[in-house]
Amino acid sequence: MLDIMRKKKRMKAIVLWIVIIAVGGSMVVWGVALNLGGSGRSSMDSYAAIVDEHAIPMQEFLETYRRSLRNLTENSRTELDSELLRSLGISQQVLSGMIQAKIIEVLAERLEIKVTENEVRQAILRVPGVRVDGKFIGLQQYESALRQMGTSVEDFERDIRSTELSKKLFRTIADSLEVGEQELREEFSRRNQTTRVDYVLLDKDLFKKQIQPTDEALQAYFEENKDRYRVKEKRRARYLLVPTSPILPTVEVTEEEIRAEWDSNPVPETVEAAHILFLVEDAVEEEEVRARAEAVLEKARAGEDFAALAKQHSEDTSSADQGGYIGPFSRGQMVREFENAAFSLEAGDISGLVRTPEYGYHIIKVIRRDRPTLESNRAGLVTDIRLRKAKETAQKKAREAAALFADLEDFEAVARKLDAESQVRETGLFKNDDNPISLGISQALLNDIFQIKEIGSIGSVVEHTQGYAFAKLEEVQMARPGQFEESREQVRRDFIDARAEERMQEAAKKLSQDAARLQSLEKAARESGYIIATSKDFKIDESPGPDIADRSTFNAAAFELEPGSVSKPLPMSGTTAVVQVKARSPFDEAAFEKERDALRDQMLGSLQSAYLDDYLRSFRQELEEKGKIRINPQIFEIAERVSP
Repeated sequence: MLDIMRKKKRMKAIVLWIVIIAVGGSMVVWGVALNLGGSGRSSMDSYAAIVDEHAIPMQEFLETYRRSLRNLTENSRTELDSELLRSLGISQQVLSGMIQAKIIEVLAERLEIKVTENEVRQAILRVPGVRVDGKFIGLQQYESALRQMGTSVEDFERDIRSTELSKKLFRTIADSLEVGEQELREEFSRRNQTTRVDYVLLDKDLFKKQIQPTDEALQAYFEENKDRYRVKEKRRARYLLVPTSPILPTVEVTEEEIRAEWDSNPVPETVEAAHILFLVEDAVEEEEVRARAEAVLEKARAGEDFAALAKQHSEDTSSADQGGYIGPFSRGQMVREFENAAFSLEAGDISGLVRTPEYGYHIIKVIRRDRPTLESNRAGLVTDIRLRKAKETAQKKAREAAALFADLEDFEAVARKLDAESQVRETGLFKNDDNPISLGISQALLNDIFQIKEIGSIGSVVEHTQGYAFAKLEEVQMARPGQFEESREQVRRDFIDARAEERMQEAAKKLSQDAARLQSLEKAARESGYIIATSKDFKIDESPGPDIADRSTFNAAAFELEPGSVSKPLPMSGTTAVVQVKARSPFDEAAFEKERDALRDQMLGSLQSAYLDDYLRSFRQELEEKGKIRINPQIFEIAERVSP
């Protein structure tokens, strides 16, 4: 429940951000005239991409990308260097999102769906903070508020129009979808009915013990699967490392740097809390639920153990077993009403009844209240600054060393001349898919070594687990076909695994057939000497037992079979199961009628979402196949030069 509460809050924030960092169109709603640009042909040099002759201007992409970088920078303590940005693929994500938005515009245009100026105006007025006492805040305050948020009126209003257009398009596409009665009943059964089964698990490891391969059999298996034993390219390198640790003690941190670090990355206030939830799933239950909640609140305030009350009464299944404990959270993570109540309390306080529209009534107990200050975080701030400055120095010295190597061509000579502590190391032979941790290097250094073109050449200065380093390629062993003798042990393991899998499946097939013939898995298991187990009563999304490795496969079969039926072999991870259904709970018609409408709404929402995703994916694929989505080939190179 806590995750759901946080997720709903995050989704609200995301939707609001989409609305608040945007809106556009040829907007004269507040007397600000904009020029959208629209479609048209032009040189690809001035555009990031073109979608069905509708352009995404280069400047618009770069501004959106800069905003994304600023958001990342403000919310991260990690320095966003170019290598990190490339690995995250931020520029690709930004462009993909903008292309998707343009695809929606193209599709809406084909379906003759438009957004009127009045619809845009009404959408803006629904944004929190745009109206005070029911009236528009005024153009000057409106523009000022957007500037403070780091966006312009043009961007804000363009995205509002885009959001409204998306809503209209989605309604048009999805309104024809419906959930049938049979689908409702099947979903209700899936969520509520329980089943109980007998099952036998056949373990592959037991069959492995039966396999004793001859050399001839192994040789034949190797010949049949030669490609599997091909030896990959290996490389060996020497590298010079400038470690961070010797630099750290020499780094000085000023008071101004500490203040700047705190101002740019303040630690948020947090509350650590527990709660007791009383769900309100139907308005007619409101008074009855409130009465139950008030009775428990009275006990909590009278001094009864809060954790015990939560375990007994809370309907938040994810926290009740932990005495209602939901852990620490900062502002913006919970739904508004819950958050406001929690942050109004001190440690040890118990709230009154807190009503949240999404869930019902909560009783909140604050366990701890943390109000961070610069002084309380001084040690951590100093550590962060020192580490960052030490890494910057190590990187600078490593670059100096690489420049020296161009003249000296000798690691030891460079190390002696470099005005910093350094170490010369050797990797040994390794493959590009080896674990860098086991090699004592970073993934970045491993990747760079495999980028070096010639033996004797050096690579780039990259981050190492202990500082910064650059490598010289010393040896390359090219990929080649494997030899039986050098692969013998791996061939033996693979052979035994394959033959054990075959025997296990044959045994499971025979057991399934015998159980169906005898109409009893228990009898068939006893005849073959297998151990049979009986599950607890479980729902389709619950675990039948701790020994079931693949719950989805097992449960799907258990609920598809009729009572008394025996399954075919069910392959799972390292095991194979055979199942016989012993009992299934009846379909509860009364409960189904009570939940029908809410269930229909949930299923319809999921169905519409999946359908819309497929619809847009198909339309995008159609445009791509016709060559109507064109991306400027220089776009990502240009993005690398952009700073927040």
